[in-house]
Amino acid sequence: MQSHQMLALLCLLASSSFAIRLVNNSYLDVVIAINRDLKEDVSLIQTIKDLLTDASPVLYRATRKRAYFKEVTIVVPDTWNDRSDYLPASARETFSQANVRINPPEVIGGIESNSAFVESTAVCGQPGLYMHITPKRMTDPRWRNASPPHKMFVHEWGHLRWGLFDEYYQGFYGPDFDGKPARCVEKIATTRSATGTWRFSTNGVSGSVMWKQYYDDVVEFCDDSSNAKVKHYRMANNAQNRFCDLRSSWEVMRETDDFHNGKNPPREINSLDLKPTFRVVRKKTPADAVVLVLDVSNSMFLGNRLINLRQATKTYINEIKEGSSVAIVHFNDAATIKQNLTKVTGQKSRDKLSTAIPTFNDLDGQTSIGGAILKAVTALQDVNDAQKKLLIISDGTETTGPKILDERVQQSIESAKVTIHTISIGEAADDNLSSLSEKTGGMAFFHDEVSEEPSVPLEAVGQLTESDSSEDNRLYQVNRQMMTINARSSKTAIVDFDDSIGRDTLFYFFWSSETFNSKKLKLSVTSPAQKVYKYRGVKGPIYCNIEYQMCELRVAGEVKPGEWTIIVNNRDKKPLSMTWEVFSHQPANSDSPLTLNTYISRSIVTYPQTVTITASLMKGKRPVIDAMVSAVVTRPAEQPVTIHLYDNGAGPDLMKYDGLYSVTFTQFSGAGRYNVKVIASQDYTNNRNFNYSSEDLVTMITEKQARLGARYIFDDLPPEGSGINLPEPPEPPKFTNDTVLPRFTRVQSLGMFTVKGNWSSEDAIPPSQIMDLRGRAMSEYGMELTWTAPGDDMESGQASAYSIRVSTSFDDLVDNFDSQREVMPQSLLSSGFSISKPRMAGLTEKVKLSSPVKAKMVFIAVKTRDNSGQWSGLSNVVHLKFEESTTRSCNCPVRPSLKKAICKHDFVIVGTVDNINNDNILQFRPGAEFLKSKFAFFAMFSEVKLNINRKSTNGCLCPIMPVAGRKYVMSGSINGRLEVTNQSYLQPAPADMAQLKRRVDDIMRGC
Repeated sequence: MQSHQMLALLCLLASSSFAIRLVNNSYLDVVIAINRDLKEDVSLIQTIKDLLTDASPVLYRATRKRAYFKEVTIVVPDTWNDRSDYLPASARETFSQANVRINPPEVIGGIESNSAFVESTAVCGQPGLYMHITPKRMTDPRWRNASPPHKMFVHEWGHLRWGLFDEYYQGFYGPDFDGKPARCVEKIATTRSATGTWRFSTNGVSGSVMWKQYYDDVVEFCDDSSNAKVKHYRMANNAQNRFCDLRSSWEVMRETDDFHNGKNPPREINSLDLKPTFRVVRKKTPADAVVLVLDVSNSMFLGNRLINLRQATKTYINEIKEGSSVAIVHFNDAATIKQNLTKVTGQKSRDKLSTAIPTFNDLDGQTSIGGAILKAVTALQDVNDAQKKLLIISDGTETTGPKILDERVQQSIESAKVTIHTISIGEAADDNLSSLSEKTGGMAFFHDEVSEEPSVPLEAVGQLTESDSSEDNRLYQVNRQMMTINARSSKTAIVDFDDSIGRDTLFYFFWSSETFNSKKLKLSVTSPAQKVYKYRGVKGPIYCNIEYQMCELRVAGEVKPGEWTIIVNNRDKKPLSMTWEVFSHQPANSDSPLTLNTYISRSIVTYPQTVTITASLMKGKRPVIDAMVSAVVTRPAEQPVTIHLYDNGAGPDLMKYDGLYSVTFTQFSGAGRYNVKVIASQDYTNNRNFNYSSEDLVTMITEKQARLGARYIFDDLPPEGSGINLPEPPEPPKFTNDTVLPRFTRVQSLGMFTVKGNWSSEDAIPPSQIMDLRGRAMSEYGMELTWTAPGDDMESGQASAYSIRVSTSFDDLVDNFDSQREVMPQSLLSSGFSISKPRMAGLTEKVKLSSPVKAKMVFIAVKTRDNSGQWSGLSNVVHLKFEESTTRSCNCPVRPSLKKAICKHDFVIVGTVDNINNDNILQFRPGAEFLKSKFAFFAMFSEVKLNINRKSTNGCLCPIMPVAGRKYVMSGSINGRLEVTNQSYLQPAPADMAQLKRRVDDIMRGC
């Protein structure tokens, strides 16, 4: 099995748990934030403190004395009144970066849900994004009595910190393979009442916390030991087994960064010392204090590096929110504060800051990024209440000190509590830049200078501007593209606005060629109301700044949804490459914004590790499903690649139709930096943003459009009899006009990851594991299987073959898969499926087959092979039971004997099976060997269609099992419409045809 080999390094950028540290058994920097939509209630702060205080010794016991909560920060929203005991919140202490978020309850189907859960995009062993808890989950007596909050918290911590999964019945799953309800430890006793209700008795069992943690005896995680009290039951039909290769919780936990290689061994700790300490913080001012740290070393002369820096810096200064303070530092081998902290209070202050943006005259010297950081921290030394941030833009490796890793520099960063965002330009940019972002909770971006993608520095600034906007005045990056306009020609682009954007809209246009004659440029932007905005030189409304090679249009107020049209006319003699981007705010009365949030599973990749890219697409609290979500990845020395993200419950996508779209990126081009941008839009067929190859289109469902789904998260289930009503799982979303969304586009720059190690162009990445294998028993030991096709490399491309194997033993199938009975082509009962030719990745495979093992109960699993001979890990295991009644009561028609066929039927012929379609219609091509034909014209038939899956009166299927390409003997009759009836004999033709003819002649003489 291979998914355990993909355990991530603790991904600091992808997960909100980035700041948590486990040091000497103590969890530090745990951040719990209260949603600003909750009414002020200071007692909630004490409730949170009580929750963590009670949970800490439970965690210590469950981890076998290896971990407890030591330092916890509670973030109070800025909508609450300030208090003297609230400390200033740092830039890292925000709701959007909190590990645990106290939210209002979700209302699903009219029922309020206070169930806790962890939002997760990760595979087994990777941390989740954040934990969701409601105030009622902590205070409602029904919840507290039925499922104590502190034990719930430890259960959810298993999801959040270590990427564990639940071990009880859950949606996809039925009973365990022994027919009893799902559980983790086999020794747990189960009894069934006369009404069919199952009851559990822990029977002295102490595991597992990921099962029903509310039982008093359950205080540990399952493991792979021989201790029956905690021994993992891998035949349990639950999510932990499905997603974690049948491994126990402890087996997964041992491989995480907390405990790998013996880290944080058991330690005796006094019970009083297990009580955590708390800080309560609040953002004291809505403004930020930002230092722009800009590289002015000699290497910035190269290419378009300086113009990219200038455009990005100018855009950031233009869009930073009012009330913020900005300073500017230039650095080469020395660092200089070019502009002290200046409060942004209108256009004059922005213009003043712009005078400190470097020009070519400023470029000189070598590179000391560590020295620049020290100088930037100095510029922030008088800041007390504002959140402190640095934005470093650099193209070079450090050539002189002080350097990033110097102890003095690291201590300065830590004491200042500053968040550092970085933009690396070119492959020579220092590798330690991205580690700065990781360590401080910032974002890291990379511009490769090779691809034809738009300027990443501009992309990065757009993303930072969006993320820095306030919750009640959020700025969305709507779209961003690069276009090339030929000489003396024009080009048109369309931008779709939905109803959750359209207030105070911004259009930016950038070009990089210094020799372009801007007087030859004509720009027009037309609104949905057909109002036209044109560039008329300095008069506006489209204003161009030739010094920065950029134009902008600001549309104040609100505009209605619809299509904006951009027309760029290049009247120059040379082609023009232009990048445009659009931002817009949420309308004042919009309470259900359409949001795109993106994540990557790791920032450092050691080949052949892979990277999971995930996007959350929501409208309010409802998932947006069937959208077109794609990632554009720039790569070293290659053009960017566009890949599709899926919300299909297969591969890295944990749950279908939850609004989380995922894909595993495998298309590496070598060691180096990769930058990721995600685009979400309304549908596949009318997408205006990308041109996909025909191969890509095969993987898309072209008739679907983005629509609203129904959100439901299976987790934190209360015990039966608690009196707590939870929403019912929604039906699969239906395609209806009232749920289809209008056209929209969202863009988000995700940042960068770095590939290290000995990269090779040889295929080292296998197909992904099949995680959604399902089965249905049919009659006569037939079965129907469905799953989502993997690719040649994880979920990319087309695999080469499947191996479907069946066994009567679960353990034999799992431990000795290759030794079990394999499904061969002649066992297939349906066409449209080929063992040796899987479908394109992401499409559904569906096959009916006859079990090669004739037993009352069988276990089935699948592996996938790529074109290099690499096999995927084992799929989830399906077990099927063949009830005796399914074969005895079918009353299937008996095939006629050869004698009856010859004496009673109109024809007997030998031919070849060409195909069997999805309706089980066999296409039979007669050959030259007519053994009997009542009608002379029958010899002219080029094809006979025959229904091979006869149904009995009670609906049972009575299959005949032909194989395409083989010869069969067929008999039948001709009705009055000259059609072949279905009362036909169909058996494989023998190798000795002469002997068959002699037998037919003998039978005919006796008819």
